[in-house]
Amino acid sequence: MNSTKILLALTALLFFLPTHTTVWAQCREIDSLQRKIPTLQAKQKVDAENDLANHYIKSKQWELALGVVESEALPLAQSIRYERGIAEAYLNIGSALYFRDNKDKSFNEGISYFQKGLELMQKTGTKMDVAMGYEMYGAFFWEILYLKQQYADSSAKYYAKAYDIFATIDQKTRASKNASNVARAYFELGNDDKALAYTKKAVEIDQQNTGYSEAKLLNRLMENQRASQNAFNYAVMFIALLVVAAAVGLGFAFAQVRKANVSLQAQKKAVEDKNDKIEEQNKEIEQRNIKLQETFAELEKKNKEIEKSNKSILLQQTEIEMRNTQLAEANEELLQSQEEIKSQRDNVEQLAREISEQADELKRSYETLTILSRIGQTITASLDISNIFDNFFTYTTQLMDADSFRVIEFEEETGDFIYKFNIEKGTKKPLVKIQAGEGINPAILCAKEGRSIVVNKREDLELYGLDHYAMRQGYNAMLYYPLFDNDKPKGAVGVFSKNADAYDVRDLEALTTLSTYVMIALKNAETYGKLNTAQAQLVESEKMAALGNLVAGVAHEINTPVGICVTAASRVDSKTQEFVKIMESGQMKRKDMTDYLEVATEGSKILLTNLKRAADLVQSFKRVAVEQSSEEKRMFNLKTYIEETILSLRPELKNKPVEVHLELEEIEIDSYAGAFSQVLTNFIMNSLIHGFKGKEAGNIRIKTTTKNKSMILTYSDDGNGMTPEVLEKIYEPFFTTNRSGGGSGLGMNIVYNLIAQKLGGKINVESAVGKGVTFTIEVPMA
Repeated sequence: MNSTKILLALTALLFFLPTHTTVWAQCREIDSLQRKIPTLQAKQKVDAENDLANHYIKSKQWELALGVVESEALPLAQSIRYERGIAEAYLNIGSALYFRDNKDKSFNEGISYFQKGLELMQKTGTKMDVAMGYEMYGAFFWEILYLKQQYADSSAKYYAKAYDIFATIDQKTRASKNASNVARAYFELGNDDKALAYTKKAVEIDQQNTGYSEAKLLNRLMENQRASQNAFNYAVMFIALLVVAAAVGLGFAFAQVRKANVSLQAQKKAVEDKNDKIEEQNKEIEQRNIKLQETFAELEKKNKEIEKSNKSILLQQTEIEMRNTQLAEANEELLQSQEEIKSQRDNVEQLAREISEQADELKRSYETLTILSRIGQTITASLDISNIFDNFFTYTTQLMDADSFRVIEFEEETGDFIYKFNIEKGTKKPLVKIQAGEGINPAILCAKEGRSIVVNKREDLELYGLDHYAMRQGYNAMLYYPLFDNDKPKGAVGVFSKNADAYDVRDLEALTTLSTYVMIALKNAETYGKLNTAQAQLVESEKMAALGNLVAGVAHEINTPVGICVTAASRVDSKTQEFVKIMESGQMKRKDMTDYLEVATEGSKILLTNLKRAADLVQSFKRVAVEQSSEEKRMFNLKTYIEETILSLRPELKNKPVEVHLELEEIEIDSYAGAFSQVLTNFIMNSLIHGFKGKEAGNIRIKTTTKNKSMILTYSDDGNGMTPEVLEKIYEPFFTTNRSGGGSGLGMNIVYNLIAQKLGGKINVESAVGKGVTFTIEVPMA
């Protein structure tokens, strides 16, 4: 009886070995998770890292499993308070710790992590999560049976809990698996009744599984064991008569077993040669054969004891008959596996062909998209409308059959449609209007209804309510697509071919893409034109604002000498009237004459001095104002012109304690005087507004020299300077650090354009915070 149990246990363990999970599958899953983890969100990342650690544990890579959980999954789960992730991490750590280290040493620590994980999972996880935790705990106790036989009871306990939960949530596969695991544990404990009861539960759940299952095999083994027990009770009565027959039968059985082994080896070799995919199953078969050989050795040993015990002979014979039955079943399963593998191979080959076809299709699509992308870059790079339409036509003819090509646009004012581009057989045609009432025109139909029109033979015109006049003679296919502006149809593009069936879905998709690029290019061209107009207006406004500031400043400056002249003239007039009265009274004295002459002389000097000062200011203002608004090139003295410009800015300079130091050479230059005035005015105003902001005093230096045929002007101040960020953007239009103070951000952009374009020179700037600024300008002398 004990021998029967030993053989049944060996057989059960042999068939309970995993048959589905392979090293290759584990590696593929690990590689997939490693690539996916960096792209995931926090919770998903924790779940994926725990899954990766579980795969490492299954493939016996304990160090990698602990590394993933302890350094990544557990810290991240704790940081985001993801309790389910923490619980799963504890379960993985418990399992990996135990198998990595000395097993006796890490047993209690592993149990501790498992218990913490289960407690947390029971609080926060779903029923599915709790059941999977029990399943892991049961597997842990099953793996440590070598420590104490009593752990089989713990394994059965937690597998049973997992089974109960999976059964209640209708997880049939997992419920069946855990019922089988409970039966296996009770079988190990020798509790045959409970083992048989759980195997029946597994079989009841797994009824639709017509192939091999642990539960069915264990059920069969248990029932065979009971049948053997009953047979044994009857067989005792015939022991004496069956001794000789048993010996002969035993020898015959040995021969059959050896023959079966040879056949099994041959079948295994044939399967290995036919398909590498069943290599894992062949290895399992080889392991089974080894166990069978061990069993045969044990049977041979038992045969020697037949003479000593007839009871043992009968038991050995029963065991051999059971083994033969199992071998026959194994052979049948091998044949079924072979057929399944052949079917799977055919499916894989079919799938490979389909994937290859899809890859070719994707490659063609990628090439088309690449071409369209390059075409789109070319179309949208142009800001000239005529060039945009030419490119549109050129690339359309490259992508599809296009004997004729036209573009129409809706005219909002009249409600009519006008041709923007029309070419037939390589010749451009007049751009005519189409009356809005021409409903039979396919271009108007396409534009108004915002839908494409595909006609591959004249009979297709009826599908759109069009008659045969809608397509000119000589053409047998046409393709129309609406042009959209902010999802609103704005026009249409039409392509015509002499050939029937010239257009398909790809042509429509290509025309759709090209039309989108064209509308983008047209919007860009329109926006560019508006920007140019706006920029020109802003530049002109900036120039007039600067001139207005100059007028205001000069008017204020002239007001002082004119006021003094008025006061002096009034005093002279008053004294003259007094002198006339004295002279008419006939009482005039020499002293009266002397006093009057002194007042008149002093008043004349004051009048002449201040009138000359006002005249100089007016003359300087006239020259500077005229030059700033003039576009003429002339020969002038640069030193004199710079001095006059500084004089015109005196009203601005006198309001701040800033000194201007001039080191000017006598230079005659043939250039645009007004441009120099604008450049200097911008430099000085920027120094006053930005450079000396918050400073009590400052210095501005202007120096001119010549080098070969060029004039070099150096402008510098010792003000606040500029940060690297401001220095980098100094010439960009609309960039200003004084937006709240009314700055437009165009001043230095105008300076750059005047020097680079109008004066044909170049400008360089150097500055640092707290160290002022230096501009170096080099322009040709003529």
